Amino acid sequence: MKKKLVVLSVDSLFDEDMELLKTLPNFGRLIRRGCVVRGGMRSVYPSDTYPAHASLITGTWPDRHGIYHNQPLDVGNLDPDWFWYRRDMKTETLLDAAHRAGYSTACVSWPCMGGDPSVDWLVPEIWPKDPNEDPRPIFRTACSANLLGPGGILERHWHKLRGTQKPFMDHMMIGCACDIIRRYKPDVMLIHLAYLDGTRHLHGVHGPAVRQAVYANDDWFGRLEEATMDAGVYENTNFAVISDHGHLNVRRIFHPNVLLAEAGLISLDENGQVVGWRAYCHSAGLSCQVFLREPSDRGTRAVLEDLLYAMWENETWGVESVLTKAEVRREHRLDGPFDYVLEGKGGTAFGSEWTGPALTSSGETPGASHGHLPYKGPQPVWIAAGPGFKPGEMVSRRRIIDVAPTFAALLGITLAETEGTAMTELLK
Repeated sequence: MKKKLVVLSVDSLFDEDMELLKTLPNFGRLIRRGCVVRGGMRSVYPSDTYPAHASLITGTWPDRHGIYHNQPLDVGNLDPDWFWYRRDMKTETLLDAAHRAGYSTACVSWPCMGGDPSVDWLVPEIWPKDPNEDPRPIFRTACSANLLGPGGILERHWHKLRGTQKPFMDHMMIGCACDIIRRYKPDVMLIHLAYLDGTRHLHGVHGPAVRQAVYANDDWFGRLEEATMDAGVYENTNFAVISDHGHLNVRRIFHPNVLLAEAGLISLDENGQVVGWRAYCHSAGLSCQVFLREPSDRGTRAVLEDLLYAMWENETWGVESVLTKAEVRREHRLDGPFDYVLEGKGGTAFGSEWTGPALTSSGETPGASHGHLPYKGPQPVWIAAGPGFKPGEMVSRRRIIDVAPTFAALLGITLAETEGTAMTELLK
C-alpha cells in the first residue's frame, strides 16, 4: 500500500508556540508520537507567505523558484493581485514529482498553486478584490473543475465565506480538505491556513487572541485526522504540521514612496494618483523592495541611492540597512525585478503609500508583521508523525528548503531540482 501524506501549513506558527502546542489535544498528540525540529526552520528572504510556501513545496530558494514577494509590482495600486498561479513558479514542486510517480494529489489553499495541472483535486488560495463580490468566477480560473458545480465539494462550503474575513476562509478550506479526504482519499494532500497569521498581524506576536487562533488550528488539525479515520486510511497516513515564517511586533510604519514623490521620482496628478515613476518602493512588510523603472538610467540611480542612504542615516525612518540586488542574491538567494531592498529595525514596517505622512503609528495596540531577514525572531515549526517517521526523534534547526526533499524521501520519489537536504534522520 502506498504511503499517504497530509501536510498542514499553519501560517506563522512558530517555535515560541511549541510549549502551548504540547498542551493541546491534537497538536500535543502529534508531538508526543512524532518527531520535531528543535529551534524551528529557517525561512527565506523576505520571510513572507508566498516566497516561503514556494520554497516549502519546491525545496529551492526564491532566486530559483521566482516568487520574490507575495505580490508582483503594480505601481500605483495599493492592493495588487498576488502570485496566485502555478505558472508563476519556475521550478517543479513536490506535487509535480508525486503526480509523475503515480500518486494522487490534492492541494487546498496553498499559495502559488492556482491552476496546477499536477493536482487532481485543487482548491486555490485566491480571492476577489471586493469582499462583497461573488468568489465563484475567480475560483473558476484556478480551481479543479471536478470540485465545482452541483454536487461538487465547493458547493457544500461556499456559505462559510464572509468575503476574505478570517477565520471564515479557513473554515471553508478545512471543510473542503476533509471532504476531499473522505470522498477521494488522495495519497498526498497539502493544506494552508492563515487565520493565525491574520490574528498576529492585528494583535501582536502573543496574547489571548493569538492563543484562541492556535486553539482553532488545533481543532482543524483534529478534523483532518478524523477525516482520515472516516476514510479508513488513518493508520497508513503520515501527518506533518509546518509553517512559513515568524512575526515581530510593529510600532510604526514608514512609507518611503512619500519621500520618493517629494524628490520627483514619483509623479502625481492633482488627485494624488501616480501618473509616472522613475523609482518605486514595494512593501514586503518588515522589508521593502525598491524598483527602478529604467535600471540603466545612471542619473536616476544616483539620485535614488543618495535618497535611500539618507533614509538609512536618519534614525527617524527606522531603516536598518540598504541592500543591493547583488547583495541579497549572494547573501539570501533572493532575486527579482527590484534593484534594492530596505530592511526595517526597531519595530518599523514599511507601507507603499505615496501621499500623506511618511511615518505613521501602528495604533494604540501594536500589531505584528514579517518579511524581515530570516534569522530574526521566532522560526517556523516542523512536527511530523506517522508510519514513515521516527517517534521521539529530534534534530536541531534546519531550513524550510529541506521540507520538500524530506517529503520526497518519505514517499520514495525524486525531486530533481531541489536545493534542500532531506532530513533522513527523521525517517524510518
